[in-house]
This record gives sequence, C-alpha cells and structure tokens, in this order.
Amino acid sequence: MKSFWLSVLLLFLTPRCYAVDWERVHTLTVEGIHSLYNLEIDEAIQAFDSVRRMAPADPRGPFFQSIVHFSLYGLNREEKELNAFLNESESVIEVCERLLEKNENDATTKFYLGGIYGYRGLAHHTSGSFLKAAQDGRKGYLFLEEAIRINPNMYDAHMGFGLFRYLLAKLPKSMRWILSALGFSGDLEGGLRSLRLAAEKGTYTRTEAKLFLAQFMFAEGKRDTAVQLLNDLRREFPENTLFLVLYSFWQHRLDNLDEAMTAARAAITLNNRKKVRYGEELAYSTLGSIYFTRNDFENAATNYRLYMKMTRNDERTPNRTFYRAALAMEIVGDRSGAVALYRKIREVDNPDRFWDARQYRRSKELITRPLTESEILITQAENEFSLNRYVQSSNLYDEAFRKTSSVEVQARALYGLQQAQYEGNRFAESLESGNRLAALMPSNELWTVPHGWYRLGLTYEQLGKVADARMAFEQVKNYDEYEMQERLEERTAEGLERLAAK
Repeated sequence: MKSFWLSVLLLFLTPRCYAVDWERVHTLTVEGIHSLYNLEIDEAIQAFDSVRRMAPADPRGPFFQSIVHFSLYGLNREEKELNAFLNESESVIEVCERLLEKNENDATTKFYLGGIYGYRGLAHHTSGSFLKAAQDGRKGYLFLEEAIRINPNMYDAHMGFGLFRYLLAKLPKSMRWILSALGFSGDLEGGLRSLRLAAEKGTYTRTEAKLFLAQFMFAEGKRDTAVQLLNDLRREFPENTLFLVLYSFWQHRLDNLDEAMTAARAAITLNNRKKVRYGEELAYSTLGSIYFTRNDFENAATNYRLYMKMTRNDERTPNRTFYRAALAMEIVGDRSGAVALYRKIREVDNPDRFWDARQYRRSKELITRPLTESEILITQAENEFSLNRYVQSSNLYDEAFRKTSSVEVQARALYGLQQAQYEGNRFAESLESGNRLAALMPSNELWTVPHGWYRLGLTYEQLGKVADARMAFEQVKNYDEYEMQERLEERTAEGLERLAAK
C-alpha cells in the first residue's frame, strides 16, 4: 500500500511531457518578428516569451528574445540592453550546443548558433570591443557557412552569411590583412546573392535581409531598386518610423528635398501618437540636414538643437552632424552653442575617414576664431553645388574668393569654383580657376592643390588635350601627406591609364 501512494505522489510531482505544437510555435515567432519590425516591442517580447515556454528546448524563443535587446541597443546604445542581449545570447548558445550534441549536422541549429554569434560580433563592435567582435564574428561566419553547406536551401542562414560576405568585401584596403589572419574571404556579389535569397525565400530573416539588401543597393548606386525594396518594407510595416526616416534620408541624398521633408515630418507625427517613440531624434537630425542644404540655417539650427536634446549618446552622432549643426548655429549668431558642438567632434586615426578628419581639423581651428564672411559664402556655395545649381554655386565661390585675403580660404574657394565650372561644362573658366589654385601654397588646406591638378587633368581630357591632361595628372604625384591622398592617387592612376589607351 505504501508503494502505491508513493507512486501516486510521484505521478503528480513528475513534470508531464506535452507534445509541442510546432505550428503554433512558428506562428507566434512570425507574429513576434512582425511586431518587432512594427516597433511594437512589448508585443514582440510577449510573443517570444510564449515561444520560449511552449518549446524550451528550441532556439527560437531565446534567439528572437535576444534580438529584441540587440535592436534596442542599436537604437539607444544603453548598457543595460547590451548586457540583456549578451545574457540572452548565452541561453541560445546553450540550447544550440545541446542540440548539436545529439546531431552535429543539424543545419537549422547551426543557423541559430551562427546567427547569434554574428549578432554578438556586431554588438561587440558597436561597443568598441573589437577583439571580442572578431572572435564571435568568426564563429558566426563559420557556423553559417556550415549550415549552408549542409543544406543549401537553408535560406534564413543566407541572410547572415550574405551580410558577412558583403561587409568583408567592403573593408578598406588598410584592414584587408585582418581577413587573411582570420581565414575570412569577402565576396561582394556573392553576399548580395545570398541576401536576395533570404529576402525572397527566407522564413524568419526575410525582412532583415530585405532591409540590408536595400541599404547595400543604395550604396552600390542601384538606388531605384533600393527605394523599391524600402517602400515594400514601409507598406508591410506602416508603424515603423525608422523606415520613414531612412526613406527621408535617401530622398535627401537624391536631392528630392520636398519629399525628404514630408517623410521626416510624417515620422515625427507617427511618433507623436505613440507611448514609446523610436527614431524621432533621427527625424529631427534629417530635417536639420535638409534645411542646412537649403541654406536655411535658422530652421537647420532649430532642428539640430532638438536632435541634440533628444539623443541619448553623443557617440551615435557622426562628426558631420556636429559640424553642420555648429556651422548653422554660428551663422545664425549662436557662437557659444557652435563652440560647444565643435568641441564634440572626434579625432579619427582611420585614413579612410577623411571627411571626419577634415571636420575635426576644421573644428579645432573654429574653436579659436569665428567663421568669416567668406567661409559662410563657401558653405552656401557647397550646398548649392550639392543641388547641382552650378551657376549659383560659382557666383558664391567667386564672391568668397574676392572677399578674403586668407590663402587657406582662397584655396577652398578656388577649388570649389573650379569644380562648379567643370560640372557646368564651363571648361575654359574651370582651367583658369585651376591654374590660379595651382599657384597657391596653403599650409592647412593642403588637399586643395593636388585635387585642383587632378581636376585640371579631367578638364584637359574633356577638351581633347591629352598631353596637357597627362602633365596635370603627373603633377598630383608631387604632393604628399594631405587628406584623401590615397583615393586621389588611385583616381589619378586611372586617369593616366585612360590617356595611355588613347
């Protein structure tokens, strides 16, 4: 009798094993991903919690739960989100390792394991832990490669694998040695093919693959395709303000300023009816940039101030934004506000980030003295040039040159004038400006003169004067230690190759 009651007691105390409703697990996972991309974070968390409870031995619940924290960390750079992501990622790794002990050739498990290590690598890179980023990134790459080798139709794995291959192919030459040291190989076209596969056929990574593919298409100059992909995402996720902000940013890059402004304001309006707002500060930054391009410095300064007030982490703000915001503020008379922003511009030691380096150099100078009238005219001229208004740009550059006695400012004004005249097909005038520039000897704006010689070479080439073009290109070789040197030397070599073929 005693053994009977003991058996009954054990029956009630022993956890009962229920069959997992895998169809429901899949449905909830898809719903959670949809909520995440609609920026309905609470709903996404609830869905992935349910997945985790229904299938505790499956990677899906902890994997996508960790992705929520990864996404939030990408938005706000808060340490608590980074730690939450890393903690959750450990759960994913534990689940996957247990599954691989049972079947080492499980492609699905290797996809989740490769994916989580890949995200860990990205998170470590964002936080500045580059050694950890390389270590986890390598693990992710290899697991994803294995997943695809085992099952070429593992389309979800193609998302991370394609992302790795593309980004590795885009590494600057100065960092290529890292690839061979880690055993990586970049493949731009192969990476894009993998992303297309995931975007078209993926189960859980389709949206993310489409987003990355859109951004890479834009970077590769295939901008109609990029905008089409982004518009597909905007229609599917109408509550995603970040997609609206990205669309606004792209329209600005395409010089569709009215469309860009409409989209940025729509993002702000959409956020205004939400309890939790995402990307609103980026919308204000984009508006600031649009107004800046239009030489409306008052409205630019207003929107940049709103951005600075809302952003939580200065590390997220690129030098270009600090620099343009500072210029706008100084132009409208807020010198103290401008100086405060000049001081936030960071020094860089990467030769490929020459715009950042130039903005840092300029900011250090402008902390010590205010903008001159000619420098304001050059800023306006640069904006007109960016909008392909070459006559207006030329007039402003010419006025800036005439109103200054500074060799540094004259060099900038003449190079800008030379460019605007060249793009406006005023080649004789462009030659004159280029030759005037070549006679100057600036000590800070060292980049202007070799770039002027290169532009002279292009102008002579357009006019069919091959010998003069070759002479101008050769002059570039006489200059050293200036910003954008490597890039200019590559373009000059290409120019000489073209002339040799004529």
